[in-house]
Amino acid sequence: MKHTVKFILFIFTVYMFVSCENDLLKGFDITSPQAVVPVDTFEVNRGTVVTLRATLTDESGIASYNLSYASFEATGLQGWEIDASANLQDLGYPKSYEFSADVLVPELVMMSWEENYQKNDGTSFKIIQTYHKLALTFYDTHRNKNTVYFYIKVKE
Repeated sequence: MKHTVKFILFIFTVYMFVSCENDLLKGFDITSPQAVVPVDTFEVNRGTVVTLRATLTDESGIASYNLSYASFEATGLQGWEIDASANLQDLGYPKSYEFSADVLVPELVMMSWEENYQKNDGTSFKIIQTYHKLALTFYDTHRNKNTVYFYIKVKE
């Protein structure tokens, strides 16, 4: 009986080692698409057109992207007319896509504002923010997501 229990434990241990070598996620795409952004920070005057560029890549293909204004606490949201989104199905979900968008900096945009900033440890404090943040969110064909940011500071 004692040898039978040892034999069963041995077989179970061998089975566990063999089954653990099979990658359960093999065949699933769990890698987020990547972006190369040549310039992510701009200092410009009001009324200037800023060209945002990024190279989006993913082995499964880029499915879509959306550019949006991300500095929600700034009341300077009015005037930012950003309409840069696309579904890339018609292009056959390219593995590499050259994103480019022209953004007009509004004439009445705020130059600074007070914003709540929360650190990873949960502490929160107020800062004077001077950079408007625009978020470029993009997805691959398996709905993996990534977001990169562009920062625009308005000079006087």
